[in-house]
Amino acid sequence: METTMKLLKTRVQSRLALHKQFASLEHGIVPVTSDCQCLFPAKVVSRLVKWVTIAHEDYMELHFTKDIVEAGLAEDTHLYYMALVERGTAKLQAAVVLNPGYSSIPPIFQLCLNWKGEKTNSNDDNIRAMESEVNVCYKELCGPRPSHQLLTNQLQRLCVLLDVYLETDSHDDSVEGPKEFPQEKMCLRLFRGPSRMKPFKYNHPQGFFSHR
Repeated sequence: METTMKLLKTRVQSRLALHKQFASLEHGIVPVTSDCQCLFPAKVVSRLVKWVTIAHEDYMELHFTKDIVEAGLAEDTHLYYMALVERGTAKLQAAVVLNPGYSSIPPIFQLCLNWKGEKTNSNDDNIRAMESEVNVCYKELCGPRPSHQLLTNQLQRLCVLLDVYLETDSHDDSVEGPKEFPQEKMCLRLFRGPSRMKPFKYNHPQGFFSHR
């Protein structure tokens, strides 16, 4: 009985924390607490411009959420959201699954980038790596227990990842004028391997990005 009450209390606290965060997200603000600032670089250019609830059925029909649906991780008891992160002409959609067991069970992000064509984890290894940074390496983003800031930290990391993705893109010499996204992030190496993987791991306090 005591364990059940503790679990209920934890869930209520998590839900209250989430509702406060949703109020900020709906206004395009990703709240980052002072004790989590060190997880991100001081300058983040990409911005959250939309955060909306979507129906379970709509999530199931998205072409870039197939992996999650087929793995049985998109149940009708879960909550579903669509985030839109933008920088310049680049638009990154993130379909988010929120388990009722949050924050013990992390949210799952599936990405679709519209920039120089449409990019998902099925045709771009770096999009797959970005998903891994928020879905697999989430423990780095939990912050102080009870980890109520996990969702907003994942979203802030997503903004950082989009910055790195765009700033490390090779400039097309056939295109006149300055590069749309000049490199501002400090990276040890821009690419690694035949898939030209980008350096998504942020190293604090040195402030540079490296490969995992």
